[in-house]
Formats: sequence, C-alpha cells, structure tokens
Amino acid sequence: MLFFSFSTFPIRCQNIYCSSTTSFFPAKPLGCYGDGGAVFTDNDEWAALADSYRVHGKGMFKYDNVRIGMNSRLDTLQAAILKIKFKAFREYELRDINKAAALYTRLLAGRVKTPVTPEGYYSSWAQYTICLNSREERDALQACLKEQGIPSMVYYPTPMHGQTAYKALNAPTDCCPTAKRLCDTVLSLPVHPYITEEEIETVCSVILGFVR
Repeated sequence: MLFFSFSTFPIRCQNIYCSSTTSFFPAKPLGCYGDGGAVFTDNDEWAALADSYRVHGKGMFKYDNVRIGMNSRLDTLQAAILKIKFKAFREYELRDINKAAALYTRLLAGRVKTPVTPEGYYSSWAQYTICLNSREERDALQACLKEQGIPSMVYYPTPMHGQTAYKALNAPTDCCPTAKRLCDTVLSLPVHPYITEEEIETVCSVILGFVR
C-alpha cells in the first residue's frame, strides 16, 4: 500500500493483477485534514512504478529521476491524523454508520428508492443517497428539508460527458441516459457514524411527509 498527497492515483489494469485507490479527503469516511489517498495493488511492478511517480519519478537512487513524476507524498501530519482515525474507523465507525444506513433504509422502504447493499457485504457510506422520481421532485424535497434546517446535497449534478472539459467531444444529447437521470434525481441525506436515531427519524419524517 502506497500513500499519496492527492485523492486518487490511477493505474491501468491489463491482466489478472488487482489495483485500487482510496481517497483520504476530509469528507470521506476515513479522511485526513487535507488531501491524501492510497493505492492498493498485488503487482510489485505497479507498486514500484507508483512509488516512483509520487516522488518526482525517482529511480533506484532518489536523486536520479528516471521518469516525469510529481511530489505527492502524504505528509507526516496527515499520516498521524489517519493513524488515530483508522483505529476509530476499524473499531466502531464502520459498524455505527452501517446501523445508521440500515435505519434510513427501514424507515424509507417503499416510499423512495434507497441504496442496496448486496447480501453479505457492507459499505463505508460516504453518502446515503436516495432517488426521487424527477428533478422537480428532488429539488422540492431538498428545499423542504432546508426549511426544516436539515442539510442535504447533490454531489454530482452534471454527468462526466456534460463537463466543460469534454464539450469538444460533442456528445449526443441523449448520451448516457442513466447517468443523466441519476444526476437529476439523486439526493444525499445526512449520514455519519455519530448521527443519532432521533436525528435520522426526524429526517425521515420530513421525507415521508413530503412524498405521501
């Protein structure tokens, strides 16, 4: 596992080896106080390449840069914060946030579309996101929650193909309809390991009163 000072570090998968990344951005379930991330891989060659890229493109000798790299080492302060937070994350935060998500799902079942976790799995629940029937309904519910002092968020309002950086591709207006529909209808509710059952019940009561 390699640690970086930015959120993700992409590695192209070309065979049976596995690689993944995680973000330590402060808003993530396991976050530091600044930017940070980690790479996981079972390929020694990829690990060495990633290690080189994060330290200016170093070779066997750290002052010999054999490729164009970057300065992306996780600093000591962020590592110290993560070391303490990881203990809480492992010992009770994952358990508690899954209990919170399960309560949301139970109270909202059949009224709005809720996230599904496959049998035998659990989630770290960076967000708990529901789906409404339309953008108009989603926006109206968000306004209703705001009136009650309840925060909510639309994290990804524009699909990737609609981002300014990709406009030169001239993607068809009907491209990626599922992505467009989700951007228009999803709403993320307050969730974290320390949210109380009473707080969840309050959020759900506003939602259930709105969608009835």
